[in-house]
Amino acid sequence: MDPSRSPESVLDDLAARQLLIVSGKGGVGRTTVAALLGMALARRGRRVLVATVGSDDRLAWMLGLPTLSESPVLARPGLYIQRVVPHVCIREYGALVLHSDRIASAVLDNGPMRRLLRTIPGLDDFAILGKVWHEAIRADAYDAVVFDGPATGHLRYCLGIPQAILRTLTVGPLPREARLMQDSLEDSRRVQSVLVGLPDRWPLSELGEMAAALREELHVGVGAVVVNGLWPAGLPELGSPDPAQDPDGAVARVFGATNVVGRQARRQREGVTAWLEGERAAGRAGAPVLALPWRWQGFTGFGDLERVLAGLERPDLSAR
Repeated sequence: MDPSRSPESVLDDLAARQLLIVSGKGGVGRTTVAALLGMALARRGRRVLVATVGSDDRLAWMLGLPTLSESPVLARPGLYIQRVVPHVCIREYGALVLHSDRIASAVLDNGPMRRLLRTIPGLDDFAILGKVWHEAIRADAYDAVVFDGPATGHLRYCLGIPQAILRTLTVGPLPREARLMQDSLEDSRRVQSVLVGLPDRWPLSELGEMAAALREELHVGVGAVVVNGLWPAGLPELGSPDPAQDPDGAVARVFGATNVVGRQARRQREGVTAWLEGERAAGRAGAPVLALPWRWQGFTGFGDLERVLAGLERPDLSAR
């Protein structure tokens, strides 16, 4: 991995892609990163759609809207958001594949056919991926799509569906679509993944293995690894105050809390540094690293996203 590039150059590079697929384990901040990427791209003059599979409205309220819709909604200048759900994607993508809304409706409104479709493994995932891919690559409504996608464990399966289709089918609209989709996924000038993890060596090591699998097995490029939740660095180790000058222990409690934060920050950076060294030792091709700060209060709205994006700085991953 390459932690040496500035965040601005990394974001500039990501902004040149048509589809960014954001993934990571549950609870690591995938949706936050997708929202930040959408804002960063929109500020670079791109017309952006952030599409999420999330069932809650977190993406909406982080960008100042009350709820998500199954249709694109303008959240900020140049930035649209949408929830993608399987049954809608199957209908919309089915119409695209069959080149006819009428034929798609006739097929999908047929009871026996609906029951048959529900038995096809991976159909929901293929329809969602196909819908997002279509909006990013074939349609002209957006310059770029940021896909707040499934967790890393499921992402590997989801992105492998086009290959699975091509191994099993040779004729018809489905393998034709799968071939076009796979060609796009393998073109790192158009499509890249962005992986998100917490600042600990072992979760990041798993993320590094996922990055290697994406590149080597699925041929999907990794545009960046985002280390989310770094505690502030540089806090000194404070000694105990003079009891005579701190009779109620208030200063000692402040010193103690400061030391806890400082030690945790040093442990995090030691873990990230060890992970980076392990990646280099394994000879894995590097992806740039972006570091996001830990926010004890979380994200309470659009202003918090703006502050994090404005304060995004080159990560200091040296152990202190």
